Amino acid sequence: MASKVSWHNQILPPINSSASEIRILQILPGPPSSSPLQCTFRVTTLDSQEISYDALSYAWGNDTPESHENIFFGDTPIGVTPSLANALRRLRLPNETRNIWADALCINQADDIEKSLQVSMMGRIYRQSTQGAIWLGPLGATSPSNAQAALDTLSWIAGEQDPPPWLAHEAKRIAASSALKALLNVSWWSRIWTVQEAILPPKATIYWGPCSLPWSTLDKASDSFFNGSAPAIHAEFWANGCILNLQAALRGLGASRGEGLFQLLWRWRYRRATDPRDKVYGLLGFRSDISLPSVKMCDYTVDVRTLYQNVTIDLINMSTDLQPLIGRGGEGSDIPGLASWAVDWSGVDDPARRSRCNFWDHRHWWHSGGFEADRGMYGVGEGLRVEDNGAALRICALKLGNVALVDESSTDVPDGDSVASIFRSSGNRWGRLLSRYQAEFPESLSNGGMTAFLGLITGNLRPDGSNDKDDFKTWVMQIVCPQAIFITDNGYVGLGPPNVRPGQELWIVGGCRVPVILIPLPTAAKQECEASFSFHSECFVYGVMKGEAVEGRQNQVIDILLR
Repeated sequence: MASKVSWHNQILPPINSSASEIRILQILPGPPSSSPLQCTFRVTTLDSQEISYDALSYAWGNDTPESHENIFFGDTPIGVTPSLANALRRLRLPNETRNIWADALCINQADDIEKSLQVSMMGRIYRQSTQGAIWLGPLGATSPSNAQAALDTLSWIAGEQDPPPWLAHEAKRIAASSALKALLNVSWWSRIWTVQEAILPPKATIYWGPCSLPWSTLDKASDSFFNGSAPAIHAEFWANGCILNLQAALRGLGASRGEGLFQLLWRWRYRRATDPRDKVYGLLGFRSDISLPSVKMCDYTVDVRTLYQNVTIDLINMSTDLQPLIGRGGEGSDIPGLASWAVDWSGVDDPARRSRCNFWDHRHWWHSGGFEADRGMYGVGEGLRVEDNGAALRICALKLGNVALVDESSTDVPDGDSVASIFRSSGNRWGRLLSRYQAEFPESLSNGGMTAFLGLITGNLRPDGSNDKDDFKTWVMQIVCPQAIFITDNGYVGLGPPNVRPGQELWIVGGCRVPVILIPLPTAAKQECEASFSFHSECFVYGVMKGEAVEGRQNQVIDILLR
């Protein structure tokens, strides 16, 4: 079993990152077998690029010393992950040297300064490569014939070949569809760095075990379903979801070429990264039209807490409102000390604590709901104030009430798109909530309470009777079903994440089109008795979404700190 040794200083040739120098790994010729891999390094500069190379894209895989395999630089063995060893072996040519750029070897991973400089150049490295070499890994349980059948299916869908003759046989179609599903579920598709590694090279080739396919074929196959050129696809390929997986993966990459940075960060939030800072760094380098004022380059000397807080502040300033705070559904964070308002781009590890809310749905209603709950208040557009070394946001706010009761959480989905279907699935539960509230607060909900309740369920949140929903079923599926109804001690009825709890507070804050739930911080955490809170989530509340609660109460607006 190979062991990983400290080898960077003895093997890696020095480079000058300020002169755009990079190392190129040269795989010496050898048979396509398990024979030892012999390699060398050469240094080139991206400014003149005397050496052509392929840029390797792969999932690092198991990176423990016990799992490492040896590759050789002369007589010196170096331990690398099995995934990298397999990729290099697959790319080795029998009769000539192959030039490869591979991050794990060509960057000194033990030197944070060099790593920061070289990772910041990765956009150029992939753009200026001859091609991307995308290693998906070995075939695993998939046979070579079935793997090739999956690739032939993609070529057929892309219009590059005639229908494979085996399409006439059901068993072979099932085998090919299973293989295609396996191809689209390998770990490469789940890594953050592979987003730019797929997009940037001038062309790319997919390598899966002994099989290969041009990336352009995959792209054409996906596009065919949207431009109407796709052939009639047999049911087996729809039944296991592989065609939908193909469309989702490729359309997401296509959208990444033009969408805004905030959406881009959210689109790939759940892709994995060995270093959580790469959730930001892995997306910033591949488009020249997106940037963050506080993140000029990849900097691994900056801790993840500081990075995520700075990114959130930048996004708030760029949007001139608090939109970057929405969509997390009270999820929280596993990063020690991260401010409650800062987006944790790595998410939480525990699936039970992950939000049931969908960022894209909430973004849709933020933009198309016509909401302006903070109307007339001093907001972000007039200057966001960041305090306590970037750990606190000072914002103006108006308190509406305290959460008193919360609906029992449910995953029930209505069996139709009518008011009747909603009440069939949830009416009994909501009835118990209203009865409890009426018993505890007999005066608060008596006048117009049922109107507010029904308005919230149907998406008609305005007391003036105007219709502020664009589609009833969309409102129910996107907002009502994933969330819980809550009622405040003074009769406000709202929808928030299922983890809203009694004792939390309902506020309107400057720069936010929708109300928010805040959690009061203990007195010991306050400075000079200022009102300090942690941010929980946005919410939707009947009768305040057009700024009704702000009118005439400007003298009750106070400054608060979000920590």
